Amino acid sequence: MLVGGLQLGIGGFAGVPPGSIPTNTITPPTFEQLSSNVVARSTWDRSQNTAAKYLFSRIRVLEEFDAKGKITDHKQSRQECFPINGVPFARLIQKDGQLLNEKETKVEEEREAAVRSGKKGGRSADGSKRDKPWQFTDEMLARYTFKITGQELVRDRPAWVVEFTPRSKDLPVKKPTDRVANKVAGKLWVDTEEWEVSRLKFWLTEEVTVVGGVAGVLRKFEMTLDRTRLDPNAWMPTILDFEMAGREVMVNKRLHYHEESKNFKPVPAAKAEPKPVAPKPAVADK
Repeated sequence: MLVGGLQLGIGGFAGVPPGSIPTNTITPPTFEQLSSNVVARSTWDRSQNTAAKYLFSRIRVLEEFDAKGKITDHKQSRQECFPINGVPFARLIQKDGQLLNEKETKVEEEREAAVRSGKKGGRSADGSKRDKPWQFTDEMLARYTFKITGQELVRDRPAWVVEFTPRSKDLPVKKPTDRVANKVAGKLWVDTEEWEVSRLKFWLTEEVTVVGGVAGVLRKFEMTLDRTRLDPNAWMPTILDFEMAGREVMVNKRLHYHEESKNFKPVPAAKAEPKPVAPKPAVADK
């Protein structure tokens, strides 16, 4: 899906960010300048492993509605996120407003122990492709037409607004998710100072059928991603929200997903181990 192709770096070479193509914050850059700066920045950003430098909490809510708008399912979870051996790790703390039971707690403890011992990766039990870093790809740049339309404030920081639409109504379909990506339009907000994507929104421009309409029809798909500047040269995703509606086989349904990360705190610096003190030689009795 488009989510997998619009990879806007959220991870993170040590040191300072790469130099960017000079522009100013008043006159809009060309899209070539903007995209070059964003790609260079996101490449550097991913090498920073920013997510492993902060402690934070994450709330996830998934709701399902029937054709009449009645909630048929509600799932909510809270995770505490922290690094293990330099790799981001998310530990499940609550499900549907309740602390984990003994069995669920044991599962999380075993998963954490496996990560600490190097036997398993750090992705959470309910992790997904949403946790992967995002960046511009050649495929994405070839699929859409981009236009810089102005400047707006995003959390009190000026950002260039970039609108994008499909290049044509007859784009190639190489894999099933292309059916959705080919019918998507949206906006990017790019920070004028640090060339980070501070916000992304996209939506389905027309309904999409799956397997000739027999398996289903996707009538609505909208997504918003917000990223926040925590410190100079440190940005993290803070809000992810998407809604989709359509027909699955013979049932009409709507899904709403909301994820929020907050309470960011830098990982405390590791305390230096005390240096061993050599024992003093014994003084022989005279």
